[in-house]
Amino acid sequence: MPAPKRQAPIDVTLPAYGVYLLESHHAPSFQMREQSHSFLELFFVHSGSGAFRIAGQDHPCQRNDLVVVPPRQLHSIADNPSHPLTLYAVCVAGAVVRHEPTILERLPTGRVRIGKSLADETRATFRRLLFEQTQQQPFGPTLIVGLTLELLASLARATATAKAPPPPSSPDGPAAERKAAVERYVAGLAHRFFERTSIDDVAGELGMSRRRFTTLFAEVTGQTWADYLAELRLEYAQTLLRDTPRSIVSIAFECGYEELSSFYRAFKKATGHSPGDWRAAQRA
Repeated sequence: MPAPKRQAPIDVTLPAYGVYLLESHHAPSFQMREQSHSFLELFFVHSGSGAFRIAGQDHPCQRNDLVVVPPRQLHSIADNPSHPLTLYAVCVAGAVVRHEPTILERLPTGRVRIGKSLADETRATFRRLLFEQTQQQPFGPTLIVGLTLELLASLARATATAKAPPPPSSPDGPAAERKAAVERYVAGLAHRFFERTSIDDVAGELGMSRRRFTTLFAEVTGQTWADYLAELRLEYAQTLLRDTPRSIVSIAFECGYEELSSFYRAFKKATGHSPGDWRAAQRA
């Protein structure tokens, strides 16, 4: 049975643990008056298009966009009648982040465009949240809060990396903005080099073609994307091999390698030694 189409927004009452996931399939006639809530709302656009109006500013959105509505901000949603929105939203009470309340201030307001890789991860997280909320299994609230905190922290980190403006003195604004976007991405790689992604996903996340991205990445780092990523992964692997008793299998996994054989090949190419031999030499 298809999900019912909504004519108006859902009234939300948060549970005691402070997180609620809502699912809203809009009818072409969907209407919403401006309203505000005491909690944060993080929307994921599953399909359709439209615009969020937040504090008097319009934020157009489409499939795979994230939209952040801060607490106590007047907002409304207007759909494209030809392609009404299907939204998932996680509603988060301030008490959930009382250990680090500034995280809500670090989040952007409005649309956050994300690449295919992050969109797939976000979609999977919302799906898991919805499943846990529906099933109401033991320890479900703890898992729901944990998944929500991970989602917020990842978004806050990405936003902090992206806040640096392009050089104001550059005569070619768009070109400078693209290069600045790549520089911010490179700066953030130290915290995400282990993610499973591709160069096409990254280029899409930054809103540019693969060719443009590879050219700018080489200008910024002096290396190809694959070589730079491998260098970060292997430097971290060497740190773990030298300073921890962790197994090689565990280290390969943490560094982002899906196959142990791929880790061995990359490590030997970079150092001339297998991970085990390199570790033994360091300890000797």
